[in-house]
Amino acid sequence: MTRLLEKVKGVLKWGTVPLLIVLSVYSGGFAMDRSELGKVLKTIPPNGPFWKYGNVTMRIRSKEAGMDPVVFPHWSHRARYTCRVCHQELGFGMRRGDSGITRGQYLSGKFCGACHNGSTAFTVQAGPGAQCGRCHMKNPQQLEALFDEFSQSLPMAGFGNGIDWAAALNEGLITPANSLKGPVEVLPFPEKLKAPLKLGTASPRSDVSFSHEEHFAELDCSSCHPDIFNIKKKSTEAFTMDSNIYGSFCGVCHMLVAFPMNDCRRCHKGMNNNSSY
Repeated sequence: MTRLLEKVKGVLKWGTVPLLIVLSVYSGGFAMDRSELGKVLKTIPPNGPFWKYGNVTMRIRSKEAGMDPVVFPHWSHRARYTCRVCHQELGFGMRRGDSGITRGQYLSGKFCGACHNGSTAFTVQAGPGAQCGRCHMKNPQQLEALFDEFSQSLPMAGFGNGIDWAAALNEGLITPANSLKGPVEVLPFPEKLKAPLKLGTASPRSDVSFSHEEHFAELDCSSCHPDIFNIKKKSTEAFTMDSNIYGSFCGVCHMLVAFPMNDCRRCHKGMNNNSSY
């Protein structure tokens, strides 16, 4: 709990910038409607605890089966595997609800069942070794103590789940695997994409600096192109702060799993607390 209090103090030092993003939302919904956005904002510090950010709660099929909902914590998995393992190799959609996972599928070794087989991770098969309560959680707050212990040795951030994942990766504090099949050859990163991509803005804040290289460390090109970003030039006229906040473009990850857009200066490098929208 001491570490969490330190992180909360760090959030407060950022002033009112996080609130300004929320107040700037005025248009109709894109990938999320306003009620969905409200649920997301409740999980973003200082509104919600760090351990809850990025958790995915799956209720529909669990409710039909008379089970407690499945709670999936991204933070406990991304230290072990890069995003491409689940979202490329195992076929999980990048957007919530795209995969439509069934019990029959993971019992046959697909999706979660690729690891949760009693060998790599605890089994989801029925029997004496089953640990249903590890996923079907009556009280998800049990994750709080696990997260506090998990995050002790990782670099802190002021937003999201309070962990600077890029720093943890660059400093070798986590060494996530790129494949369940063992070491695999990864295509070399294109030289022409190494320079950060500078995106101008129409408002008085700083330009956006986007690093393909940082994202390629955990994702494949096909994670974003063409489903999230059309790879053709001048094809993102709808790319606005509003569309991102509502879960399109960068917001597919950066409002739900990766650091949220409250953390303005992670992208707007020159922004200060006097900047406004």
